[in-house]
Amino acid sequence: MKKYPIRFLSFLILVGFLFVGLPLHPIKAAPTVNYLTDQDGLPNYTVYKIFKDSRNMMWIGTFNGICRFDGHSFTKFHIDLPKPLNAVTDIVETHEGHIMFGTRKGLYLVEPERQTCVQVCPQISFVNCIGKIGQTLLIGSANGLWIYKNPEEAEPIKFENSVISKGNIVNDITDDGKGGAWLCSDEFLIHLNLKNRSLKKYKISKDLLTGNLRNICRSGDRIYIGTRNSGLLVFDPSTASTEPYIDLDCPVIADLNSDGKDLLYVATNGNGAYIIDTRKRQIVNTYRTNTADFPLPSNAVYTFWHDKTLGISWFGFATDGICYNYHRHPLFKIYRYKDLNTDGLPVRSFCIHDGDKAIGTQDGLWFVSEKRDIIRYFTSEEIGGRIVTNIQYFGGHFVIATYEKGLSILDPKTLELRHLDYNDNLKNGNFSRIEPLQDQRLFACSNTGIFVFDTDFNIVKHFHSRNSELPNAYICDILFDLTGKGWIGTMYSLAIYDPLTQTIQSRDFPEGFFDKESNLTFNLCRNGDMLAVSETSVFRSKSDLSEYTTLDLYQRLNIGNIFFITENRQGKYWMGTDKGLFLFEKDLKNYCQFNENDNLPSLRFNRNEFQETPDGVFWLGNTKGLMYLTPQMQTDLNRKIYGKVALNHMTIANREVQPQDFQRQLEQQEISLSWNFGCQTLSVVPILLNYAKPQGRYYEWSLDGAEYRSSRDGETISPDKLSLGSHNLKIRLAGHEETATTWRISVSPSLIFYIETLLAVLLVFFAWYTKALKDKRIRFRNLLVRKHTMDLEIAARRAIRKQKEEEEKKRQEAQEAKVQAMYEKSRMNQNEYKALHKKVKDCMENDKPYTNPNLRITDLAAMVDCTPTKLSQMFNQHLRQNFFDYVNLYRVEEFKRRVASEKYSQYTVVAISETCGFKRSTFFATFKKFEHCTPTEYLQQHGTGHPSKSKADTPSANETATD
Repeated sequence: MKKYPIRFLSFLILVGFLFVGLPLHPIKAAPTVNYLTDQDGLPNYTVYKIFKDSRNMMWIGTFNGICRFDGHSFTKFHIDLPKPLNAVTDIVETHEGHIMFGTRKGLYLVEPERQTCVQVCPQISFVNCIGKIGQTLLIGSANGLWIYKNPEEAEPIKFENSVISKGNIVNDITDDGKGGAWLCSDEFLIHLNLKNRSLKKYKISKDLLTGNLRNICRSGDRIYIGTRNSGLLVFDPSTASTEPYIDLDCPVIADLNSDGKDLLYVATNGNGAYIIDTRKRQIVNTYRTNTADFPLPSNAVYTFWHDKTLGISWFGFATDGICYNYHRHPLFKIYRYKDLNTDGLPVRSFCIHDGDKAIGTQDGLWFVSEKRDIIRYFTSEEIGGRIVTNIQYFGGHFVIATYEKGLSILDPKTLELRHLDYNDNLKNGNFSRIEPLQDQRLFACSNTGIFVFDTDFNIVKHFHSRNSELPNAYICDILFDLTGKGWIGTMYSLAIYDPLTQTIQSRDFPEGFFDKESNLTFNLCRNGDMLAVSETSVFRSKSDLSEYTTLDLYQRLNIGNIFFITENRQGKYWMGTDKGLFLFEKDLKNYCQFNENDNLPSLRFNRNEFQETPDGVFWLGNTKGLMYLTPQMQTDLNRKIYGKVALNHMTIANREVQPQDFQRQLEQQEISLSWNFGCQTLSVVPILLNYAKPQGRYYEWSLDGAEYRSSRDGETISPDKLSLGSHNLKIRLAGHEETATTWRISVSPSLIFYIETLLAVLLVFFAWYTKALKDKRIRFRNLLVRKHTMDLEIAARRAIRKQKEEEEKKRQEAQEAKVQAMYEKSRMNQNEYKALHKKVKDCMENDKPYTNPNLRITDLAAMVDCTPTKLSQMFNQHLRQNFFDYVNLYRVEEFKRRVASEKYSQYTVVAISETCGFKRSTFFATFKKFEHCTPTEYLQQHGTGHPSKSKADTPSANETATD
């Protein structure tokens, strides 16, 4: 025995247990009726009145106040009255859009924003009825008739002088179709002319009336009267005659309404409810506890209201709350033929050929031939297995694959059924899919590989893991593309059958291909591309594997399983899932979703159970029936849906919005959010106001025109990253723009934001000021440190300078002592100094020896005919300067003369200095020493125009530093 993953075996076992014991014949689907009592949110289980306002909201008047119903939940409105004074007798919508209702205490208005009710016109007590005649509101009460003007004012119209007279009691009001009104009291039928306020009474014969008049309505030209103990009567205004109407087997008429034309809606307190055609004077529909398609919880019906726009009938009961039939817009037809009704039939597979239908279920097989008027059922024992997993037409037979018991073939002409049991693997195999190849070969996928049959159902090949590259696993699906290549999906991976070599390979796929996906099933596009569905993704590939892409549908729709996806003749995609049926446009962006409201018997489909017959009819099978769409029906796929999207629930900042705020935002379609360094989180739950079955719906929402995102019924929609300003949140039923409603979301800074911002600014300023003070203190401290350091450095430099001066003084003293000692032997008097000085001066001025850059004291001594010692003694003791300073001073003066001369205007400063005996290395420092400025500054100060400028005019750092 082969081993399979536990999850797969568990699934198969679960499927087996779920369908054990299913009957052989179709199960009748449960009626689509919703029953609601006080346990579901009604204020009380006794319901007197049901009303629908202009916003498509339902209002329920009970023995304990009033509530609103949106198809999903109830909203109660508080009345400050005890029971039974708060029992609601009638409901109406004013021309201003306010809800007004009557109670045993008086007249009240609903204040939705405060979720409460307030009394108006307190002079009116015990309201029995409210009539809307054109623009006029008439209030019928125990103390007469009133014309409502405003919440403080009402005009009384008395029938009799005595206020307490029974003749003043008004039980019901209806219009006469001509701008007037008909009223009924306990005993009289009364006509009111609103223009002149005139009244005309009609007495009902006591032979017809044993109780009293309770309610009236007009249908056509006649007035129909419901009584408390005499059944239904009819009054003809043209003859002023009254007669009994249809006997409803109940004398107590609890409620009476009309569509204003031909139909009456009658509720009785004991025998259910009726719809009567007044033209034919016959009952066209009856509702009781034993009604097959619409069973009432009780025959004591207090009110009956029919919504002709949606086709919904609403009932209120004495002790059983309310019930109504879900709005439906039947699109799909469930297959029926004579006694066979597939509504509720667990269709697991089917095949249609030449009008003959083989329908496999979880427990047997149905064969239908309408041409030959044949319906035949084959039990699971006859076909050899309980679950029929797949059916294909091949070789003139319907081939039937089963889980547990292999394959069987059915001859549609003779209805002969035989089991292919000549092989043990065939006899007890688990088969999932069979697929013909060019009507020559039949491929059957099983838990032991793939069997290939010829047209006589002989095995010509058996592929398995030992003779091919098939993995040792359950084979889920096989499909042949337009080239004849077979795509094989197994529990673990993808394999390909090559028709040329008749081999199977599972290697050498392109990099990134989906060959490692498990449980693949396939469908063929009209251009030859393959669609493959796995447990997590949908893929599309060219048949030659050259191009392939992943379609992100699982995550987008948040579904558990996709059982098939196929392309129709218009290029759109049908997709069957565990959340209903989807139809995608060609671009796979926009879609519509179909569910039980479209007459699908179930939201859950089976693998690959669809077929398009040559006549263009599209057939689908799911867990509760076989359905179809004709080409004419397919033109209605995108028809408009009635009703607008509203909000059922809202939370802001993870807190439920208070009823009064929610009501205001609901009516104004504006949502206010606060922004405090980030927007408050918003979550809303949408609902479509058409009172259809909400389960299975898909909504789409878009923020500020962005791409639509999907949301299932009951899931919250949470727009994120809302910035300051206005945003538009648009929500619609998936694919139906006519249902869209847009809410304006205003995001504005909150008071806390301003306070926090101010505090933040103050905090930043304080932090900045604190830091500035700190930095100032640090700078001041650094300055003190630097001053102290500089003072120390200055003191040190002064000490060093003083020490150097003292050392210099000592050196000079030592030098002078040395000179004195040196010149001790050659003393010269003052006259000799002067004479020698004159000779040196004359020599310097006349012969200009200083222009020699290499002039030495010995050279000068020879020129003035004296010894170097005497010359040195003259410089040091008489002139108090050394030889070099004496010579350089002449050179500086010479430079000053020459630089002012036109002769040297083409020379550079350095060149002129060299003609004066300077060396470049000492010129700038020497000049600055004697003139206390640089040569350039000297030229600028004395206005000497020296045209020759060059880099040589600028001293280097070393030359400047030489002093």
